Amino acid sequence: AYLLGRRWGRRAGASWKSARLMGVVVSLVFTYSGYLTGFPVQQMTILLVAAWLPWVMWLLSRTLDGVADGLPLRRTLPRLAWTGGAFAMAVLAGHPQTTMYVVYLSVVYGLFRALEARRRAWPMLAHGAGSLALGGLLSAAQWLPTLEFIGRSLRAELGFEAVSAGLPLNELVSVLYPGYFGGSPEYVGVFSLVLIAAALSLSPSSLRRTIRFWLGVGLAAMVLAFGRNTFLYPLAYLTLPGFGAVRQQERVFLLYAFAAAVLSGYGALALSRPLPKRMRRRWAQFLRGLRWAGGVALALTGLYIYGATVAAARGDAVNLFVGVLRHHIFGLVIFGGSLLLLTLRPRRIWRRGWGMALAAGWLAFNLFTINWQFNLEARSPETPFTPDGVVQFLRAQREASAEPFRIASNGLLPGGHNAAAVFGLEDTTGNTPLQLAATARFAEAIPSWRYGQLMNVRYVVDERALDGPGFVRRFEAGGVKVYEVSDPFPRARLVYRTLNGEEVSALAAEETDLRTTALLPPGVSLSLGAGGEGASARVAANHAGFLSVAVETPEAGLLVLSNIYDPGWRATLDGRPARLYRVNGVFQGVAIPAGAHRVTVRYMPASFVWGSVLSLAGLAGLVFGVMSEKLRVKKTTPTLNS
Repeated sequence: AYLLGRRWGRRAGASWKSARLMGVVVSLVFTYSGYLTGFPVQQMTILLVAAWLPWVMWLLSRTLDGVADGLPLRRTLPRLAWTGGAFAMAVLAGHPQTTMYVVYLSVVYGLFRALEARRRAWPMLAHGAGSLALGGLLSAAQWLPTLEFIGRSLRAELGFEAVSAGLPLNELVSVLYPGYFGGSPEYVGVFSLVLIAAALSLSPSSLRRTIRFWLGVGLAAMVLAFGRNTFLYPLAYLTLPGFGAVRQQERVFLLYAFAAAVLSGYGALALSRPLPKRMRRRWAQFLRGLRWAGGVALALTGLYIYGATVAAARGDAVNLFVGVLRHHIFGLVIFGGSLLLLTLRPRRIWRRGWGMALAAGWLAFNLFTINWQFNLEARSPETPFTPDGVVQFLRAQREASAEPFRIASNGLLPGGHNAAAVFGLEDTTGNTPLQLAATARFAEAIPSWRYGQLMNVRYVVDERALDGPGFVRRFEAGGVKVYEVSDPFPRARLVYRTLNGEEVSALAAEETDLRTTALLPPGVSLSLGAGGEGASARVAANHAGFLSVAVETPEAGLLVLSNIYDPGWRATLDGRPARLYRVNGVFQGVAIPAGAHRVTVRYMPASFVWGSVLSLAGLAGLVFGVMSEKLRVKKTTPTLNS
């Protein structure tokens, strides 16, 4: 963000000192705004993608600047390649929704620059499209499987009501009063708002289109963040790809924070440069407007004090004025300091290093005072994932067991619903909304105890007393109990009887012996034997995306695996490809002939294979683009003999 602000300052004709000030302001506002410090801290993939936004914009602007300056293709092609690499890194960071915002902003910015350039519009559009295309190729191994998975997940079934929720309109007050209604993604600082006003009022005519563009981006992002509470989101939902596939529209505040940072930088740039005579009247009007705003703020202070006093005298349990007054007083202090800095501008403090440092320090004080607590991490000997007695017991059972098993933790392990992954335990509990739709429907259609059997659940963690038929208490600590399922199904088992149908109601019936019977899809018929003595299925190897089973059967049978069925899984029988059947609605099955065999299943979706091929092609394109200028120089350099 600093490099981006500094570059745009230099492109605007500013001195290195003023350009550096713009870089510092842009970096402070973007990095320490209410959005980046508050919202993504608990969802790190959002933060990891958002960190690439200024890189993408910096590299994209360098590419477009090169085209605008008339540089030859051999000079602009390396810039295009690096921009594509930054796009790819944003995709690979792993949050599609935030990546979508990065791409949309890049596209809109490229179109704006092309319209500005006019004569060089088409070369600019070609370079911008080339950067996106290269980034798409480089990251295809990520986004192709992601799109395939999302298409089969519950996310694909979400309608307008489910995806259109955003912040309530009353949270708009957080622009000035952060934390009053909860989070504060809208808060970019009071001093930042003053700088934005300076950018709108004092920037030269050569920058007005740019200022209006970023103002439009910021306002559009703010309106979209309120979801269906405003008119703009339904329009985006109907016309723009991607907006109908993501939830929590407040995440678009990333673009609002970025636009506010850029505008604040341009405001600092305007204040650090000499104002021409024609702008002095506007400067006087700008100061007059700020003084009027200060007067209104002082009047509101009196109103809030009066309201707080009256509410306290009446003994109101909730005194809203007190909460507002606390934020209001701080904002008033920041505004007063900002007005003082502006009043001292004619003394040229904004052109001196110490004056610039003072302005940057005031901005940092404003943002850090509000948002600093979000960047702290409690330091203690214990982490959220410190194994307790329950975890240690389950780990001991896993080490002692010859066969793999799953648990149902019900979110009671240290660290929450997904903590079992940290402890190396396979858990049917989780809190991700990205589940396969078929699996979610299956879990709702059959009793939980049947689902646990089919999922190879051997231990259940619960705070309730479940003692009785089917559950044996094995461990207890701190009110959390561990029960062993008395009749768990193994990870792999052989069956010799099948039913056909799409309905899973047969699986829920108690008279159905799921140890010996499996449900196959309609139209699928297998010739199976009667089983008998000597049939066995033993798991030889098991890790994420891979399962190997040693099978012995006197007659043809069906090997049923508790792995979830998906077209991305591949099966082999004695090293040769074998058909993988959908069994019991959502599980896997492989037909086994009589004898001793080795069955393996591996997760290797075609989308990942083809995506990897495209990524390798993109990598070749990246290397060629980066090296193109050097190759050209090497070709034209005369040799010693010549």
